Amino acid sequence: MNLRRAPLTPHTVPLRLTPAAAVLAAVLLAVLTALAPPAAGAQDQAVRGGDVLYSSTGPSCPVGFNAGRGGERYALMQGRCAAAAGPVWYADAARTVEVGRTEAVNFPGGDFALIRYTNPDFGYPSEVSAGIGVIGITGAAQPSVGRQVCHAGRTTGVHCGTVVSVNDTVSYPEGTVSGLFRSHVCVEPGDGAGPAWSGGTALGLIVSGGSCTSGGATFYQPVVPALQAYGLTLP
Repeated sequence: MNLRRAPLTPHTVPLRLTPAAAVLAAVLLAVLTALAPPAAGAQDQAVRGGDVLYSSTGPSCPVGFNAGRGGERYALMQGRCAAAAGPVWYADAARTVEVGRTEAVNFPGGDFALIRYTNPDFGYPSEVSAGIGVIGITGAAQPSVGRQVCHAGRTTGVHCGTVVSVNDTVSYPEGTVSGLFRSHVCVEPGDGAGPAWSGGTALGLIVSGGSCTSGGATFYQPVVPALQAYGLTLP
C-alpha cells in the first residue's frame, strides 16, 4: 500500500512579544528609520545666493543674497533683471515649482529688487552657492578700495580680485545708476546679477562689466543700500 503524505500548507503563527521585547523592537525600528537614506524627492530643498530663479515671463535671474524681515525670507536680486521679468518666480526651468513673488524693484537710480519667498517647502539660508562649494554669509558691508572681492557668474564661475573704486555711475537707456563700486575682475555675458562677497561678508551684485578678452572691469550694486531700502537684515 502506497502512503502519500499530505501536502504542507502555509500558516502563520502570531508573534507574541513580551513587554520588554516590544520596547526593544520599537527602539530598533526608530534607529533603523533614522539611519535609512531619504526617499526620492525628500532631499533638502533650498534656494541660495547664486541660484537661478525663472520668472513667469521674461528672463531668468540669479539670486544675489537671501535676507530676512519680520520673520519673512527674501531674495535680493539685480533690479534691471527683475524689471524685465514677470512677477512670479520658479525654482525650475519648467516653471512648475513657485518659490517667490516680486515685491519691489529699484531701477534705475539703484539696481536692486526684492523677491518675497512664498514656498514653505524650501529653505532660504544665508549662503552663496558658488560652484566651488557653499559659502556662509554672516553680514554685509560697504566696499572700500583695496578690499578683496569675489563674484560668482553663471558663465565664468568664481573669480576674485580687489575693489578699485567706489561711488561710480553707469548709464543705461532707462537712466543712470549711481553709488556703484568697481573691481578689476572681468565678466562675460551671462554673469550679470551674480553675488559678490569678501570672506563671509556680502558686498554687492554684478550689474555690468567688460569682456575678459579685452580686460574689462566689473561694476557692482552695493548690498548695504539695498538692505537699508527694504529694512532687511543678514543673515
